[in-house]
Amino acid sequence: MTRLAALPAAPDTGPTDSYDSRDQVVAQGAWIALLRQDPAPLGELTSRQWTFLADEATRHHLRGVTYRRLADSPFGAQVPDAVRERLRSFFLETAGRNAVLFRQTSQMVQELTARGIPVMLLKGMHLSRFVYAEPALRSMADVDIMVPRDQLAEAEEIFLDRGFGPLPRPNVAQWSCWNHHLDKLVRDGAPVVELHWHIQRPNSPFRIDVDGLWQRSREAVLEGAPVHLLSPEDLLLHLVLHVSYQHRFKRAALKGLVDIATVIGADEDQDWAVVTERAATWQASGYLYTTLRLAAELLAAPVPRGVLQALPHTVADEEIVEVARRYVLMLRAEVPSAYLALARGGTLSERTKVVIGALFLSRERMELNYGLRTGSPLVYPAYLLRLASLLWRRSALLFRSFFGTRAIQPTLTRKQDELRLDGWNAIPPEAE
Repeated sequence: MTRLAALPAAPDTGPTDSYDSRDQVVAQGAWIALLRQDPAPLGELTSRQWTFLADEATRHHLRGVTYRRLADSPFGAQVPDAVRERLRSFFLETAGRNAVLFRQTSQMVQELTARGIPVMLLKGMHLSRFVYAEPALRSMADVDIMVPRDQLAEAEEIFLDRGFGPLPRPNVAQWSCWNHHLDKLVRDGAPVVELHWHIQRPNSPFRIDVDGLWQRSREAVLEGAPVHLLSPEDLLLHLVLHVSYQHRFKRAALKGLVDIATVIGADEDQDWAVVTERAATWQASGYLYTTLRLAAELLAAPVPRGVLQALPHTVADEEIVEVARRYVLMLRAEVPSAYLALARGGTLSERTKVVIGALFLSRERMELNYGLRTGSPLVYPAYLLRLASLLWRRSALLFRSFFGTRAIQPTLTRKQDELRLDGWNAIPPEAE
């Protein structure tokens, strides 16, 4: 197969504008087809569309997977040099960073296990090292590890003895009553560590037996250090709840769905009966149904149709699939709350009040925004400066918002979808 040429790394240029452009829609469609490994006509993309494709990979934290899929596609030679280097540089950077994280995490694990504290690798560390075909396909922001709850304080003390902070630390017993991991542990030159004792908050609606997670775990070795890994079924359910319940399909949701599709594809002997039974025990069947359907429909994850048909779910679970799909993929632009308030409608008088309130902030707020001393007469020309600046930079957006034009509708739809996702998550699962 055609491979992307190895050239010097180039800096990532970041995303472009024009969130509602036709080119961006075409690029996103081609990119999703690439993630699905469909035979998409990538070679027909324009240079601008290729740039948008890289923007989507960046926005969803999937540059490594995108690079490798392009490298293994027959269209690799047609990728513009700037886009190739943008993706390739991140791929190589991730490979190097993950190698360092593996080594540093191994050293931490060895210190913990020497004190009789077993360690479970979670999420990115588990996936990048033991599931993905190449570590560079899965980036990590931090390191998530889990230890038994009764050894949580001792484990934290070991990190503090090695220079991690910040200090002072919250009380471990009190903190763990409401959170499933301690406050982040940070040290210069070391990865940020989240020290877990569970995979969900204690006040979550799920009935997860944490002792069962340990009993079913598999033993593995990370750079010479003995570690535990969640069983395949527990791993899949953890990832499902992480993307759907914890992050409500909002934060790096597509990355989470790619994780799920990869886990399913990597384990041909996945015991779906165990997965569905355990989801019922955890009272997470609706979340499993919704997330698996989304992964199957968006990314062609190989979920057996019979599994989806057998999973208990509600009408709300059915409906949220389309809401989540739209929310995850919508090409969005950040719009200030005042403009959203305008676009939602109301009487002319109500919308006029919103405009005036947005233009003419309180004196205290203006003094703070412009760095003025309290009572300074310069606040008056600052109001004129603010008015001129807003009219220059955002007059078109103001017009679209005030008159509710079609251009503002995607942003309104996204906000409505966000509220629906929040509402769906607030509904407790039915007792099973």
